[in-house]
Amino acid sequence: MLQKKLSRPFESLPSETICSILKFALQDIIDDDMMTTAEAKHRIIAGGLPFPHTMASVCRQWRDVVSSAPELWTRIFCVMPHKRVHQTLTSQLQKSHGHPVHLTIVNKHNHLQQDEVPGILNCIAPNIGRLKSLRIRNFYSLYIQEYSDALAGHAPQLECLQVTGPKLLGCWTTRERLPPLFKLECPSLRVLDIDHKVAHSLDHQWLKDNLANVESVTLSFGDELPCYGPSYIADHHVPRALNAVPGRIPCLTIDGLQFPFQTISNINHEGLTIGAEKVIVRGCMKVLDIVDEYCKTIVIRDCEFAEDPRTRRLPSSNTLEFDGCFGGSLEMAPLNPSWDGGIVIVTNSDSLCMEAIFVLLGAPFKDSTCSLWPRVTTLKLVAKGDFVLKFPFKMLKTMISSRREAAGQENLGKNDVELDAIGFKGVRPIMVLHVYGGQGLLHEEREWFKEQVRDFVWDSKRR
Repeated sequence: MLQKKLSRPFESLPSETICSILKFALQDIIDDDMMTTAEAKHRIIAGGLPFPHTMASVCRQWRDVVSSAPELWTRIFCVMPHKRVHQTLTSQLQKSHGHPVHLTIVNKHNHLQQDEVPGILNCIAPNIGRLKSLRIRNFYSLYIQEYSDALAGHAPQLECLQVTGPKLLGCWTTRERLPPLFKLECPSLRVLDIDHKVAHSLDHQWLKDNLANVESVTLSFGDELPCYGPSYIADHHVPRALNAVPGRIPCLTIDGLQFPFQTISNINHEGLTIGAEKVIVRGCMKVLDIVDEYCKTIVIRDCEFAEDPRTRRLPSSNTLEFDGCFGGSLEMAPLNPSWDGGIVIVTNSDSLCMEAIFVLLGAPFKDSTCSLWPRVTTLKLVAKGDFVLKFPFKMLKTMISSRREAAGQENLGKNDVELDAIGFKGVRPIMVLHVYGGQGLLHEEREWFKEQVRDFVWDSKRR
């Protein structure tokens, strides 16, 4: 069917051009892999077959191109249990002819037969030096030490390492601490994605030796509470593991942390903090209580903003981003902590979330204003994809007006540098307002915003 749909000009492309196009397509797939958690369904790309098998089935010319280009066989995606997984792995390792490979192994069942694991490991072990990325998903503690012992040695090309347990089981299948994992020597590692169970078992010296060039670290906690308790691991192991990374982590993602507040309190009591240039928290804001004061950007993703007044602080940062957040009771908004940054970006978040943010910026609430974020001068409201941006228009206008009034007429013409120079401590006016994906704006409303805001953009198109 796909062959019949090919146009004549496309069929007549030179083989070298087709090969280049397929290489670009493969690289896009690999780049997407690096940004997502491995799932069994990701093995299939199109046409019911994994890449490059789908491409080879288009026509004879494409089959010849695929069979003669070892680079197109470098994405190896194995789903277990499967009777042909060993054959698939061996075949693609051979067809890739020594090129760096991107290997993903996903267990889609709760348990594996004990004899299924050694065969896979024996295939991989001689090719450690070829690994460009390695992603292992849903292997239970029974097998972890086995692949840790087998996957050892010098991996100079390895840039991405993901080892995560079952997402629906917050603590895998055991409360026992695992022995130290990872005997790979991978000085080029840029991306490390692990879950809390693996983090507890990381050797700190391994982190120091291999993460000097790391760009992104993700720590996930699954969908349930981690199994913390007397029979498990002390609360401080995760922050201490993160602090063992040499230098400042450029981007740290903490996904689904569900520590009780008592656990957070215990970590604070020991004086431990975690941090990075950019910190992304997903699913729960409580972790912000143990984030240090030296971040440049904090991203709050998929959280209920103003969820609990016991979230005692928003760490210092230049930028605060909300992505896919939603609001609860507006009564909680004034109880949220103050923040001293200057840029707020709200993306694909609902109107209740934005109402709470407007209140914190100074919109009147119950006949009073709080302005708990006095230094904010830039506000961006963004809709991406199919999201429909809805927010209280009048509330936005009253917030802008109240901040201008609080700043004082004599300070409205000054920029941030000038306000800092005079030691200004009060509420600053909104100087930059960008709205993408907002409702249509009447001419008189647009003119009002232009008079109130120095840098104003209102674009009804989504970004």
